[in-house]
Amino acid sequence: MADSSYLLGTHAEELERLRFQHELWLPAAQAAWQRAGLKAGCSVLDVGAGPGFAALDLARRVGPGGRVLGLERSEVYVAAGRALASAAGLARLELKTCDLLQDPWPNERFNLIWCRWVAMFLPQLEPLLAGLEQCSQPGGALVLHEYVHWDSFGLHPHGEAIRRFGQACQRSFREAGGDPDVNRRLPALLAAQGWRIEALQPLQVAGMAGSIAAQWLERFVKVYGLRLQELGLWSSADAAEADAEIAAAAPQAGSFWMGPTLLELRARRA
Repeated sequence: MADSSYLLGTHAEELERLRFQHELWLPAAQAAWQRAGLKAGCSVLDVGAGPGFAALDLARRVGPGGRVLGLERSEVYVAAGRALASAAGLARLELKTCDLLQDPWPNERFNLIWCRWVAMFLPQLEPLLAGLEQCSQPGGALVLHEYVHWDSFGLHPHGEAIRRFGQACQRSFREAGGDPDVNRRLPALLAAQGWRIEALQPLQVAGMAGSIAAQWLERFVKVYGLRLQELGLWSSADAAEADAEIAAAAPQAGSFWMGPTLLELRARRA
């Protein structure tokens, strides 16, 4: 792996998987930003920006009068995001290396804070909640996309090895201190801090074999399956069985994939 910043790694295969993932989820993200009131001239904080794919789209949306700051722990991903911003000529997009649990958050307030697939990996939520409060201006919007029901992940109707893979994924997240269903807790925690919860909207991805959704989930099995083997939570025999199930599903009419259920949480600061 390129570094140890992430349980899922920051190697080239993971970077490509994240690019593909962002393209799949971009319509849902853009709709969420619009519902939260994103417009030209806004300032946006992207918490856990990864290699900057969403930050780049946010910078395009806010226009020359806006600003986007991405916070990211991995130096590999920060470098990738800066290269994207430079290639696109987007000086209004800035990416900074920041460990959300240990480093100071920006002394700056934003119109919108965007956070996707971050809280589920954190062993402590208090620094995240404090940072969100610190960086939101009065009346500022928060959009969180985090999982709420990981058990919905699967290949149907015949995906027993894939089911075990999903269970191994959840175990790996929990053993690293995270919570794969963290959005069961976040609404109450945010409300206790004075955030007004404006909407909770489940988001689900499903698709027949060959669909973009299926390709995304198949890539995840391939890429993260290797990491699970390193962790001792998955074996080469498990991987072979999962490959066989995926191959058998391709020509089978009615076979489909379903991803873990995401929950869109939109909140506003008083």
